[in-house]
Order: sequence, then C-alpha cells, then structure tokens
Amino acid sequence: MAVSPFASGRAGQAQIEIQINGLYPTLNKWAKADPMFNKEIRAASIELINDVVIEVKKAAAVAPNPKQATEAAKGFRARPDRIPVVRLNASSGFVSKTRPNSKRKTKVTRGDVFFGSEFGSNRFTQFPERSIPFGAGNRGYYFWPTIERMAPDIRELYLEALDRITSKLAKM
Repeated sequence: MAVSPFASGRAGQAQIEIQINGLYPTLNKWAKADPMFNKEIRAASIELINDVVIEVKKAAAVAPNPKQATEAAKGFRARPDRIPVVRLNASSGFVSKTRPNSKRKTKVTRGDVFFGSEFGSNRFTQFPERSIPFGAGNRGYYFWPTIERMAPDIRELYLEALDRITSKLAKM
C-alpha cells in the first residue's frame, strides 16, 4: 500500500479523509475474510480521530477570533468509519453572545460560522481577515493547519492499527 503525500477535504461537510492508494479494495477483502474486522477498524479509527479533534479544539482556542472558533469547533466529531474521518455537525446551533438565536428569524449554525472563523472574510466584519492564500483557496487558521501538521502521524498510526488488527485476526 502506498501512502499519498496529502490530506484532502470536502467543503460543506468539513470532512477530512487521509488518502491511501489501494485502501478500499484491501479493506473490502479483509472485511469479507472476517466480519469482526469492520468493528475493530472502526474503533481504531474513532480513537485516532478523537486525538485530532482534541488538537483542533486546542488550535481553535488560539485562533484570531478564539470565541467564535472555539464555539464552531465544538461541533467536530469522529465519525465511525473504516477510515479516519472528522465530521462537523454543521446543523447544530451556534451560540452567539451578542445576538442569540432566539432573536433571529434564520438560526445560525456551526456550519455557517465555521468557514468564516477558519478562512476569515474581507467582507464580513464579524470574522477575522482572510487567512494567507494557499493554492486556489486560503490556508485557514486552526482546522486545516492542524490537519496538515498531523497528517503524517495520522497515516502512520492508521497503518499501524491496520497491521495490528490484521495480525490479531490472523492469529484467530
């Protein structure tokens, strides 16, 4: 299995998946060989991503607008999947100190605030300035830099978990 040198994401759901070439066919073969494999790999994936979520929340506390970033980061959860996935509960309510949701016609969600607190805005004053350019977009303040920093460790720990589970299942 070759490991690709990047982490990729999908906007709208704020989902990060570590890409490993040839992973899905291999996972399918192992799952067919032993049904307990899926249960074990999902547990290992959740354990691994919970550490990432903790680091993202720590990074949000030192972002340019820490109250906003911390409140948005409260929606991050480890998704139970065979691959490590972080999911933002984008539809949960965002708690604003200055203008609570009870006074709004349209409720504000964590998904609405996440992208502004992560990438900033030059148009909306409640968000920090745009983060530095990166490729076709922006680098981000707390989520993407944390994922980029942790990506090699995530890949390594995930592959170690796969090795541990397959050797455990081979002994059965």
